[in-house]
Amino acid sequence: MKPPAGRRAQNKAAIRKRIVTAALSLFQTKGFDATTTKAIARKAGIAEGTVFNYFRTKEDIALHFFEQEVDQAIVSVRENPRLRKAPLEEKLFALVHSQLEFLAPYERFIGAAFIHALKPASPLGIFSHRAQELRHRYVGFVQELLDESLPKNQYSPLSFLAPEVFWIYYLGALLYWLHDSSPGKQNTLAFLDRSLAIGVSVLKQGKR
Repeated sequence: MKPPAGRRAQNKAAIRKRIVTAALSLFQTKGFDATTTKAIARKAGIAEGTVFNYFRTKEDIALHFFEQEVDQAIVSVRENPRLRKAPLEEKLFALVHSQLEFLAPYERFIGAAFIHALKPASPLGIFSHRAQELRHRYVGFVQELLDESLPKNQYSPLSFLAPEVFWIYYLGALLYWLHDSSPGKQNTLAFLDRSLAIGVSVLKQGKR
């Protein structure tokens, strides 16, 4: 007798989480390149074939993790009542800060993934289909924040480029964060605070 559909879904979610948790632990300690799906399966306490039932490759596991990163950051901003009437720069700061906090336990792996993302042929590459879908979701949310925070008459003539520019800005901020050796990454936080204030002021130039 099969378990109820709800129970099956819970079991699948639990196994997926075990796989991702095991993979991230190995990515962080052994390095992304040195980690195999066999080692991930062993770490998760399941058969290697079970890993392939959920993810085709270790790159798919990594992409799933980055999708989780973006999704949780979006939810954290959407569900924070304090941010609903906050200035745009505060909302954008909260978005990026939430992403960096999510990534922080896996800094070594993030650095390796960043390098892989710059390789055109890599499944983790920024031009891969899944990476592009992730970018579109992120850019779409940034557009939502712009629309709800700035009246149309406050937009500068180039404001239509802002969400795509923000995606590039985030990647630059991530690279800065990876190389920030200051206590608590305070230099990164200061950079975000200053640069976002400047960026939003440029967007508002259309109000003149």
